[in-house]
Amino acid sequence: MIRLKGAHPRGPYVVERPKVVFNAKTKKYVMWFHLDSHDYKYRRVGVATADLPQGPFTFVHAIQPDGIPSLDMSLWVDVDGQAYFVRSCDNLYTGISRLTDDYLDSTGLLSKGPKMEGYALFRLPNGTLYMLSSHQTGWNPNPLMLYRANGPDLSDPQWQDLGNPTGHVESFNTQPTYVVPYTTKKNETYFMYMADNWIHAGPGRLIDASYVWLPIKFDGAHVFIDKLYSWDMEDPWKNAWNHDERPVFG
Repeated sequence: MIRLKGAHPRGPYVVERPKVVFNAKTKKYVMWFHLDSHDYKYRRVGVATADLPQGPFTFVHAIQPDGIPSLDMSLWVDVDGQAYFVRSCDNLYTGISRLTDDYLDSTGLLSKGPKMEGYALFRLPNGTLYMLSSHQTGWNPNPLMLYRANGPDLSDPQWQDLGNPTGHVESFNTQPTYVVPYTTKKNETYFMYMADNWIHAGPGRLIDASYVWLPIKFDGAHVFIDKLYSWDMEDPWKNAWNHDERPVFG
């Protein structure tokens, strides 16, 4: 919870899903986060900036990007430096918008997608764009959804549902928060699935929710996220301790 001056008189506020990206033009770290009231009726985004990734961050404004109520959200910067905002629009559909050059605002709704949340976009070196997401089931885990963009750009992504890459009905009790590339000392790059585990929290319940990090494996047309109890970031699939059978889907 946080109180923000001059925003909404009924605080305190719920702050969720903070995402920080670096703007190469302004040399600022820019944070976007889901900003809401305790009853989830405020439905806005908070924007803040900092000179360092760890902050301190200075609050800029609270907005409803493109005039649309915003809930679960994420940020993503493409290889060309263009930043995008993806969010659940009033829990009715997924909206994607391009950000302004300073990353402080959106420039209009680019496209609409299926109803979902827990967004994490990533692009392979070959140019293929993917998005991991989840169904809307509150804090309860559900089957992940992996989408591949078959369209020319995010104004017409033509998302294709590739199914659940975990093969597990509750996706190992995870919900996507981000996907990041990692390059090993051998100069080999793979993508890491970063997720929230909401149901195995500590004494503070949701406030003590933990994280799960797992490598994403591409095998031809198949994509896998295996339940690895132990793995090495420098060689993620060698000697990985795995009690579950690897899922297969088309």
